[in-house]
Formats: sequence, structure tokens, C-alpha cells
Amino acid sequence: MRIVDVPPGAADRLASRLPYRAFGPFLLASGVIAAAYGTSFVLPEYVETLGMERDVAGSMISSGMVATIVCCCLAGRLAQRIGIMQTMAAATVVMALAMAAFAAAVFDTRIAYLGGMLVGVGWSVLFILSPLQIIRHLRPTARIQHLTILSGAQMAGLGLAAPLGHFLADYTGSMAIMYALFAMACAVAAICIGVARNAMLSIPSVPMPHIEITLTTTLALLRHATAAPILMIAVAACIFSGLSTYQSAYAASRDLNPDLFFLVFTITSVALRFSVAHTLDRVPVHRLALTLFIATGASLALFIVNEGDDLLYILAAAIFATGYGLSYSTLNGMAVNLAGERGLSAPVTSQIFTLAYFLGLFGFPFLGGQLIREFGPDAMLLTLLGATAFNGVLATALRPKATIGSL
Repeated sequence: MRIVDVPPGAADRLASRLPYRAFGPFLLASGVIAAAYGTSFVLPEYVETLGMERDVAGSMISSGMVATIVCCCLAGRLAQRIGIMQTMAAATVVMALAMAAFAAAVFDTRIAYLGGMLVGVGWSVLFILSPLQIIRHLRPTARIQHLTILSGAQMAGLGLAAPLGHFLADYTGSMAIMYALFAMACAVAAICIGVARNAMLSIPSVPMPHIEITLTTTLALLRHATAAPILMIAVAACIFSGLSTYQSAYAASRDLNPDLFFLVFTITSVALRFSVAHTLDRVPVHRLALTLFIATGASLALFIVNEGDDLLYILAAAIFATGYGLSYSTLNGMAVNLAGERGLSAPVTSQIFTLAYFLGLFGFPFLGGQLIREFGPDAMLLTLLGATAFNGVLATALRPKATIGSL
């Protein structure tokens, strides 16, 4: 997928690999920030220690949805004015403030809502801009490898956040201190981004593309078949955020250890991204998407029928990691390919696709919390299973129009 167009002749002066002094700190910062976002998965347990119901955590996370929408639309414009790395450093500081706000919730629980909003700001900006920073320095043939490594670092941080958070909370005796430690880690990540920026100054690059989302371009995308993969990623994000945010509630209802889910999910997702991702372009994209949705649905069914078996829990987590873990790149490739066939902007399509992803990611926890409070974890899982079936129907409907494209 081409996010940055390389001017004629410019590819010859771009790098075939990023030096470790630049890519190393960049990866470290990306993993830390992903882990900071991943601490939202233990937020339900934290608010319970503060004397509130677990479903309140969903409202805190969803409080970042409006800020996420605004930042998705403005991130590119701000980066063009002050620089990608400077914008990323600022977003990292915002994530540090978010962690500090969660830590300060022991004094006033209302501060946690501010933390949820800041998480939406920081994570959305970093998620959008980090691939652009890497791509603009590299030749087209070198991008896939570096982006795969980046996504692996982010997934590792995301999946290990809950087990690490539980370990730190147990070691320090306080989940508030755990969040304070993550705030300090984010501050270190901001320094790492500064180090990476200085190292990248000597590496040739292409200018950042002008990306502007307008009502006209958005409506043009949503009037065509591109609307289907954009809708599907929003639904897939709902499934991931619901299952991850309330994994502790589900595990408690089955007397299971939620850390087991996150560890298996992380190991499986990272292994898949480094092993089979480069072969996915050999499969028709609509067929691949449908297969991933079937796997996701099968995992949710296993979660529902599991009455407390650890092996079944591990199997369900591994299958879910397989189904969901490869869906983002698959659907993104589908959306961009469909846009290209209809003469629509690929960069704008990718950005609107990411915006839809964040809408599901930050929007669903509120609904999931309400379902759990009123009907229990199984009701939420059944809702997610229905959402997966809906995605399967959309993928099937696209079959006559889908093409084999690069993911």
C-alpha cells in the first residue's frame, strides 16, 4: 500500500534500511506508547478498587472518542507545520499526562475521564504518524519489512501491557503507582523520539504528503464500495476493544487468569505478523477477509462455551489473535485498492479508514460496559459474535467486486 508517493528519481536516494541508532529508539518509543494505551485493558479493575463499578471504565475510555476524531483529522496538518517527529513527541507527552491522570484518580475519580480523553488524543496521533515517518525515509521495496517490525513492536507493547500492569500493581501494592510508572515510561519514550529524530536528520527523505479530509472526499468514499471495508474495520475495532477492555470481567466469571489471554494473543499476533504477513497478497482479499472473520467468530464461540478450561481459553485467544491480528492490514488494503480502482485518493482513504478504526476502538467500551452491567459478559460476547457475522456478510457481498491486491 502506498501512503507516501515518491517523486520521480527520489527513490534512488532513499535508504534501503534505517540505521539502528534511529530505528531502535523509534521502536522502543512505539512499544512503550502502545503499552500505555494497553493499560486501558486493566482500567476496569482499577476503577473497581476506587469503589466504582467496572463498566464505568467504558465511559472513561469512550470519553476520548471526540478528541480522537478531531486529532485524526488534524494530525497530518499539524505534522506538516511543525514536523512529524515533533508532533509525535508532543503526542507522547500527552500519553504521559493521560497515565498521570489515571494515577491521580485516587484523589478524584473525575480526573480519570480526562485521562481517557488524553489517551484518545495521544494514541490516535502516534498511530497515524509513526508509519509515515518510516515510509518517507525508505525505498518502496524496504517499507514492508520496516512496517512489519513496527507493527510487531506496537502489538507486543499492546498485548503485554495488562500482564506487566498486573505485575507492577502486585509488586508496588497499588494500581495508581503502576499508572505513575507508565507515565514516567512515556516521558522516556518522548526522549527516545527526540533521539530518533536527530538520527534521522541525516537520512534522505521525501516531503510529507498533503492529506486533507473534506466532507466532499468523505462522501465520495462512502458512496462507493470503499464504504464496506471502512465499516468492517470499525466493527472489528469494536470487537477487539470489547473483548480486551472487559477481558478481566470475562475471566473473573470463569475463574480464569486474564493475563493468559493477553500473553497468548501477543505471542500469536507478533508471530503471525513476522511469519505469514508477506504471503497474504497471494490470496484474494475478499476470501482472506471472510476467513479472518470466520476465525474471529469461532474464537468468540469458544469464549462463550468455555466454562473455565485453561486449554480452551488458550485456544480461543490464539484463534482470536489469528482472526483479528491480520484483519487491519487486510481491510486497509481492500479499502485502498477499491479507492484506486475508482480514482479516489489512497492517502485520504487510508486516513478515513484509520478514523473509523478509532471510532470503534474508543466508542464501543461504553456500550460493552452497559451490556455487562445489565446482562453479564456473555451478552457482550453474543453481541460481538453478531457483529462478526455482520462483517462476514459484508465480505461475502463484496466478492464479485473484490480484486487481488497488495496488503
